[in-house]
Amino acid sequence: MATKSSVKRWGLSWEFQAVSLALHASLDRQVQATAGLPEQLHRARLQVMQGIGPQDADSSRVLREMAAGALRRWGLLRQLQALMSERESATETLSLGDCLLRLSLSWMIEQPVKTAMIVDQAVECAKRIAPKSAHYTNALLRRFGRERESLMARALASEEAIWNVPGWWLGVLRKAYPDDWQRVLKAAAQPAPVSLRVNRRRVSQEDLAVSLAERGYPAKCFAPAPGKVGGDFLARQVQAEQAPALKLYTRDALHLHPATDPKHLPGFLEGLFTVQDLAAQQAAWLIDLSDGMSVLDACAAPGGKTGHMLELAECDMHAWDVSAKRLERLAENLNRLQCQAKLACVDLLGKEELPAPAGFFDRILLDAPCSASGIIGRHPEIRWRRQEDALSQHQAQQFAMLCRLWPLLKRGGLLLFVTCSIFPQEGELPVRDFLAQHQDAQLEPLKGLSPLLPSCDESLQHDGFYFARLRKRRP
Repeated sequence: MATKSSVKRWGLSWEFQAVSLALHASLDRQVQATAGLPEQLHRARLQVMQGIGPQDADSSRVLREMAAGALRRWGLLRQLQALMSERESATETLSLGDCLLRLSLSWMIEQPVKTAMIVDQAVECAKRIAPKSAHYTNALLRRFGRERESLMARALASEEAIWNVPGWWLGVLRKAYPDDWQRVLKAAAQPAPVSLRVNRRRVSQEDLAVSLAERGYPAKCFAPAPGKVGGDFLARQVQAEQAPALKLYTRDALHLHPATDPKHLPGFLEGLFTVQDLAAQQAAWLIDLSDGMSVLDACAAPGGKTGHMLELAECDMHAWDVSAKRLERLAENLNRLQCQAKLACVDLLGKEELPAPAGFFDRILLDAPCSASGIIGRHPEIRWRRQEDALSQHQAQQFAMLCRLWPLLKRGGLLLFVTCSIFPQEGELPVRDFLAQHQDAQLEPLKGLSPLLPSCDESLQHDGFYFARLRKRRP
């Protein structure tokens, strides 16, 4: 658990204000925010601090946990609001008052003994940020306090309230994984650990774990599940007991409690580690690097996988991204790790000539744009920000990117296609379409990784990803 702070916490109404502002900025379709929840929480916290003064505490951890808790039960909260207000919550325009109400309901579910205080603080907050909704907020929260059991039972008749994903999301998962969709959603309901990738060029896994523990941050190695492979890999069974073991590389990985703030960990600024989920760490190993290779990370920012590849091999690394601002962050991350790469701002979907000749790269990593459906345990807001029609758009974009990059790969070279999605439209289908049109492309099987479904196994918890290795045939 996180250590207790000696600094006084904000009053609950101010925490409600900051989190409600961040939720509204993240989820309201009218706002069309590009920043994710962490950045919105940071902005909201600074905005609220201007009103009450910084001496009232750095509540960043509390704000993160409040926001994540509400988002993990957002479907239930929407149904409760709809039942009590007798309106169609799913089709409404999301207001700041709605965010405050649902956040307060979430806190009442989490802290039932503090119901009276929560109602009082929520109404106080509403009077500041959404005065017209103060009476509405007071009435619904008091009703929930009186009728909690019956309202919860009625709300949980809805699958959205049970599984806390939009209806279309649930439909896609059920169709794609008729035997595993419940396991996937149960994993998404669990707070994700803080996973680290140890910079093996600077420190060993064991030494970093000892150093963090001495500073009050107990870090654990990923423990072997039944069926240990040995060496640097751990294995767990995939689906049925008779299925082949899934091998995951864990030698450079550590994990800490979900409440840990990575910014406070000793060794980060010195480049001793990078915050990266265990599933994402597989990419650099799967691309099969050797010293001296010419390598392209085609959608590189913010540079987690770029840095990992440079930690594993002395490569001629090229890192491209469509965003110049995100390339600046990539450069900062590589500098922290004491790694170097040739950076370029490149739009793979544009018409400009690419800054590399045909047959130039031995290896290409394409971490393609997607819905991020595999990482909603770590980023619970994603499921409520996405729309179903984006899946077909991503499928078309991924296919186009594969086609654009393929000529740059040498004969015998390898392209690793990666997405942090587990939807077939954003992995299996564009790869299938690409193979159908490129006879010189050969798919190398990756059992259990196409896709790698999210896991909430205590010993081997990770996000969901899709990996495909495409080898360019020799003449």
